[in-house]
Parts: sequence; C-alpha cells; structure tokens
Amino acid sequence: MPYKMLGSRVPQTRIARSATIGEPCRTNRGPINQTRALMLINMNNVILMEGCMEAFLRGRIDLAKSLADGNPLATYADVALILTAVLSACASIRWPGKGIDRKRFIELLVSLSPADLRTSWVSIPALVNQRFISGRDTPYGGGYHRRNFRDDEIDLCLEEARTKYASVPGDQLRKHSYASLIYEWLRCGYAHQYCPHENITHIPPSSANARVSYNRRLSMDGKQQVMMVYFHLDYLFLIADHHLSVLPSTASSCPSAWWIDQG
Repeated sequence: MPYKMLGSRVPQTRIARSATIGEPCRTNRGPINQTRALMLINMNNVILMEGCMEAFLRGRIDLAKSLADGNPLATYADVALILTAVLSACASIRWPGKGIDRKRFIELLVSLSPADLRTSWVSIPALVNQRFISGRDTPYGGGYHRRNFRDDEIDLCLEEARTKYASVPGDQLRKHSYASLIYEWLRCGYAHQYCPHENITHIPPSSANARVSYNRRLSMDGKQQVMMVYFHLDYLFLIADHHLSVLPSTASSCPSAWWIDQG
C-alpha cells in the first residue's frame, strides 16, 4: 500500500541503544560485538559505538517512516533526505575513503541491490529533459507530452537503452540511471540546499504501485514541457531497508572500476 500523502502506516521497530560503553548494544537480531568499535558519536547524550551503527541507522529509517506516516509537519524532502543519508552511510561503511561519495553511493545501489529494484535502469524522460533524445524517439511518439508515465511504461534497462538509443554516450546513460539520479537529483540537492533538482517533483503523479513516475509541467522558462520525476517513497524505503539488512561487519576494498565510470 503506498504511503498516504507521504506514507501509509508502517510498523515501527524498537531500537535499544547502549547508554554506556560497557553495555552490550542490541538490534532486533541480537547483541552486536563491540570489540571492533573505533569511534564514539555523541548524539542527544547517547553514546553510540561504531558497532551500533546498524541500530542507529535503523532508527533513522524508523524515524523516516514515522514522518511519512502522516506527520503534518513532514515533507517529502525530510523523508528523502534521511533515506539517502542512510544509503550514503551504508556505502561509506562498505567502502571507506574520501572523495568517492558519489561513486560508492551509485555502486552500492547498482551492484548490491536486488534486480527487481532496477537501480541501473535508465530514466527515459530524464534523457528527454536533458535533450539527449526527443519525445518522438520514445514508443509514444507525438503523444509523449500528452500523458503521464510509470517506470514500467517507458524506462529501459541499460542494455536495452544502449541498443535503442545508440547515439547517446554510454556514460550519459549511466548518469541517467535511477541510482545516479537518486544521488544527484535527490541526495545532493536536499543535502546541500534542501532543494532537489528542478525536474524532481514531490507530488506523486500516480497512486499506482511504481518505483518512479512522471508527470508533465512547463519548464522554468515556460518554453517547453518537461517530465517531472517522482521517486516513490515505498521504493526508496525498499532500497534503504535492503542495504541496511546487508550492512557489512568489515570494510571492503574499492572496486577496480566504479560502475559509474564505465562507458
């Protein structure tokens, strides 16, 4: 069931946090080994050890769910900011280092997400908006700008997009994948300015079950119609829940080639 306004009722998960260093820290799956704890984070007078990061991040997802569950002061921006921050944290735990936030965020979503989340799929309306292709190049031809879409109706997997739109450089197809757009159009915009990319909308174009949906709007200069992109909160919660569930206990070496850097 999709979230009402921002979201539907989601059962809350109880998180127990350690108040002192010596106490065992627990998540829903039991105690966490703290012998590898390296860092202390003081937040709201609660000391969280690095070994408790899973519990802390679970608390952030639960907070986002409570905000999405009809909190009158909450906005789409609040929920998206929390969820994308959780994903950034999951990526940094897996591949620590500086200057690679974008690469590892996208890598996490593309390489380690279940196939049905389609994080490597290409947003065709985003390509049209950026004028890499025309709406007439889509299966809807001249009718492209006269209707709204759900992801299943128009978007393509990377391989199909390469074949159908061979004139579009491969790096641009990857840049317009869901994973890349979630990072650049949601994560960066909300984290740095609390404002997303100009082609992101916080109003769901469709109440149907979807990962992404699109609706029409005049461009900022009023000269053309563009497709506004909406990442459904149910979809973002699925991604965040999955990556928290597979949070590693040890860091990994960075890939020899990041997915986003390949052609």
